[in-house]
Amino acid sequence: MAQEQKTLSVQAQAAAGAVSLGALSGVGGGRAREAAMEIGLRVGSIATLILIWWALGLFFPPTLIPRPWDTFAEVAEIVSTGNFFAEMGATLRRVAVGFAIAMVLSVPLGILMGTLRSLESFFEPPVILGLTMPGLIWAVLMIMFFGLNETSAYAAVAVTIFPMLAISIWQGTKSIDKDLIDMSKAFHARPWSKVVDVILPQLVSHILAAVRYGLGLAWKVVVVVEMFGFSNGVGYQVVRGFNVFSMKTVLAWTITFLVVMIVIEFGIIGWLERMVTQWRPRVEAWRR
Repeated sequence: MAQEQKTLSVQAQAAAGAVSLGALSGVGGGRAREAAMEIGLRVGSIATLILIWWALGLFFPPTLIPRPWDTFAEVAEIVSTGNFFAEMGATLRRVAVGFAIAMVLSVPLGILMGTLRSLESFFEPPVILGLTMPGLIWAVLMIMFFGLNETSAYAAVAVTIFPMLAISIWQGTKSIDKDLIDMSKAFHARPWSKVVDVILPQLVSHILAAVRYGLGLAWKVVVVVEMFGFSNGVGYQVVRGFNVFSMKTVLAWTITFLVVMIVIEFGIIGWLERMVTQWRPRVEAWRR
């Protein structure tokens, strides 16, 4: 009798293990299918855009809408000559420096505006006014003030995206959990500890969203600045294509620009977001 009970217990444990392995494999397979479907949808979206591009080319001459394969051949030529790395490097440097300046200034200002009502009332009008100012006007003003040099590019990027970054951090600070703030007061936390240990961890998603929007706007501004008379950069190359009315050259440099943006978005920012938010539970009950 004891032997039979032992045998039944072993069989039950084996069955439970098999069920657990099956459940784990099912979860892993479901995630793999979900990831594959997501990649397929993104690739399908890009393929649809290329198909629309090709269809439009049937109704317009190649001087206005060049064929996709001709443009991609131009992209390959740009990359193979090595000119791409020098020009894109100059543009990336201007974006990175201007964006870094804006982030260093906007994060503390946004936190102060979100925590102190007096500073919120004082800084809200200039921040809103700065947000409504077109990037083109900021670019013109910075070039007139600093001249055609690297400083004007850095300043134009920083002053254009600074209000948007500050507003994102400001609104994120206002929406953090008040109970945690009260708890930090109960434990007599220092102001620096309150910012680092309570406020900043809750602002991660808002900061990452601000990074995405800020980089997208910084790209646009720096290209406009380079179009005004710089001797290098993607904007300069686009103007060169415009001066000879080469739509293929303009589109080719635009495509290289977009590819770099996609790599930064999904390869760097996406990876960073997964790393800093992996502790959060994934809740998507309302999404289908």
